[in-house]
Amino acid sequence: MSKHVKRLASPTTWKQPRKKFAWSVRSRAGPHPLKASVPLMVVIRDVLKFADTSKEARNIITKGKVEVDGRVVKDYQRPVGFMDVLSVKDSGVAKRVLMDKKGTLILADLNSQEVNWKLVKVTGKTIAKGGKIQIATHDGRVILSSEENVKRGDTLKISIPDQKILEVYPMAKETSVYVTGGAHKGTITTIKEINVSRSYQENTVESNDNFTTTMSNVFVLGKSKGEITIPGGA
Repeated sequence: MSKHVKRLASPTTWKQPRKKFAWSVRSRAGPHPLKASVPLMVVIRDVLKFADTSKEARNIITKGKVEVDGRVVKDYQRPVGFMDVLSVKDSGVAKRVLMDKKGTLILADLNSQEVNWKLVKVTGKTIAKGGKIQIATHDGRVILSSEENVKRGDTLKISIPDQKILEVYPMAKETSVYVTGGAHKGTITTIKEINVSRSYQENTVESNDNFTTTMSNVFVLGKSKGEITIPGGA
């Protein structure tokens, strides 16, 4: 598969000028799907503006100056997606990837404490050998835990990079949530009611802002209030 994609054909989630260059880089297969992520090179060049050209951006990345979720990443095609924590060495820049109401991925500033953890949504749970709980998350992680009460749709607060579970935030009434899909994406709201489907259809969530969306479109941010700082543009 080509390493490049035409600038005009790049997903709308990418915040980049569409006229400056004819071509952009394509995300490599990774923890986030193409349409829900941005290649690391695009973030460094077009969003953070640490470089004027793709060559300069690749140079910064391949020298090991960029960390994603606490680990050095030297692959400029690595996809960066929702809730990832990005930091650039020697610059003091630390960001969390969020989403605005247009579906565009945006970067929120982090302080020195926030850079050490992230939120991940539970997308699956199985019993592993030895009785451990194997938890799959929205960003491609597999976490072994003894947390038996964790269920699909819940959010975990984990330390990075060692992914130790610090808190569990259940998908439940009166919890703060971030809508990540549908007509109300980018909205921060509170769950009023969870409607459990009795058929093959997906469960739905009613919000205190008088709209309903599917559970897959909702990301729990905490218990009574969200754990993350939301920029004014989100």
